[in-house]
Amino acid sequence: MKDDTQAIARYVALVPEARRERALTLHGLILSLFPQAAISMQYRMPTYRLGENFVAWASQKRHLALYTCSDQRIAGFRARHPEVRAGKGCLRFRDGQRLPLADLAQVVKNALAPGRAILAREKRR
Repeated sequence: MKDDTQAIARYVALVPEARRERALTLHGLILSLFPQAAISMQYRMPTYRLGENFVAWASQKRHLALYTCSDQRIAGFRARHPEVRAGKGCLRFRDGQRLPLADLAQVVKNALAPGRAILAREKRR
């Protein structure tokens, strides 16, 4: 299992101060739910993997983004939080926008350990 903890620490140190606390909170949330996840830097983003499943985050110019491999894995979050900008499998939290941690925990669970219903919907696509 690859563990790039030092590379992620260097990445976090470069995150703008106004966004750093939320980045650390997101990192901690993922590790608290899946301490066994392989941690690496992929595509210059902190990435957490379990088998073929992954979740990653990145500090972008004006937001903090959370990436999953499917829009099905964030569908429930998007329905509950239409104010959060999203792309296909990606959530974008603008600077100053709060992180709804309980709902983000479900996104992380869906990303790294998707249930049968999510996998079935992905297969139909």
